[in-house]
Amino acid sequence: MRVMVTGGAGFVGSHVVDGLLAGGHEVLVVDDLSTGCPSNLPPDVELEEMDVASAELVDVASAWRPAAVSHAAAQPSVPVSMSDPALDAHTNVMGGLNVLKAAVEAGASQLVYVNTGGALYGEPDYLPCDEGHPLRPVSAYGLSKLTMERYFNLLLPRSMTLKVLRLANVYGPRQSSEGESGVISIFARRMLRGEPVTIDGDGLQTRDFVYVEDVAAAHGLAIDATGAVTANIGSGRGASISELFNVISKLTGYDRPPRHGSPRVGDVRHIVLDVSGARERLGWTPATSLADGLRKTVAALSREQ
Repeated sequence: MRVMVTGGAGFVGSHVVDGLLAGGHEVLVVDDLSTGCPSNLPPDVELEEMDVASAELVDVASAWRPAAVSHAAAQPSVPVSMSDPALDAHTNVMGGLNVLKAAVEAGASQLVYVNTGGALYGEPDYLPCDEGHPLRPVSAYGLSKLTMERYFNLLLPRSMTLKVLRLANVYGPRQSSEGESGVISIFARRMLRGEPVTIDGDGLQTRDFVYVEDVAAAHGLAIDATGAVTANIGSGRGASISELFNVISKLTGYDRPPRHGSPRVGDVRHIVLDVSGARERLGWTPATSLADGLRKTVAALSREQ
C-alpha cells in the first residue's frame, strides 16, 4: 500500500515509517524538518520538505496518489501551545485541514490520525480513561488536537475510513530533548552529561508512558484494520515523574538530587489510559514494560554522547 506520512521525519513519525516499511508498504514522507531530521529515515525513503499547511501539499499528494494518509505532524508542546496558541493552531488545525484536503484530492481510502490521548481528557473523572471519557482539554495543545479530530469526523467523505490513535506520553530513541516535551529524553540526556535536572512541581504527578515501537506496531495494525477505529494507545499504568527520575538515575549512574520548579501551565495532575479498546479493536497490547523501555532508551541515548 502507498502511504503518505506527515511528520514522518520526527520522533513518532519516523518509527511509524519504519513499521510501515517493515510491513511492505511504500512510503512518502512530508515534513518541514522544524523538529524532524532526515537522519531518522532510511536513505531510500522519499522525503518532501514542506509545511503541512502549505498549498503545495495538495499537489504532492494528488501526484503521488497514496491509498492511505497517516497524519503525525504536530506542534507537540503544551507550554508552546499556551504561550503561542496561534502557532499551535497553524500546525495542528490549519495544517490538519490541509492534510484532510490533500487526502481527499488524492483519493485516499483511509486516514490515520496520530492524536494525543492524555491532553484530550483533561482532569479525569475516573482512571484509567477510556475512549468514552468526556473530552475536556485544559491546554491549547489538547484543544487543537481535539478540534482536528472533530474536523476529521465531520468532514471526511464516506469513501474514506478514519482511524484515530490517541497516544499516551510516548518515549524512546530519537526523541528530542529540546524545549519542554519529552521528559524521559530530557532527564536521561541531562543525567548522562552530569547536568542539573529540574522536576516541574512536586514530582508526584503521574503519566502513562508508552514505548515508541509499541506505538508503531499499533499504527501498523490500524492501517490493516477494516472499518473506523478510535483507540487509546498507552501502557495502562501510571508512573510518577519522581519515579522516572529515580529509575533513570540508576540507569545512568546519576547521583545528584533533582531541582524542583513550578508546575507547568496546562498540565493535568494524573492521567492513565484504558487500552482495552485497542486490544478489542486492533488486537494490540503494549509489549514493552516501562523498565525495559527505559533501559532501551538510555542505551540509545548513551550511544549519542
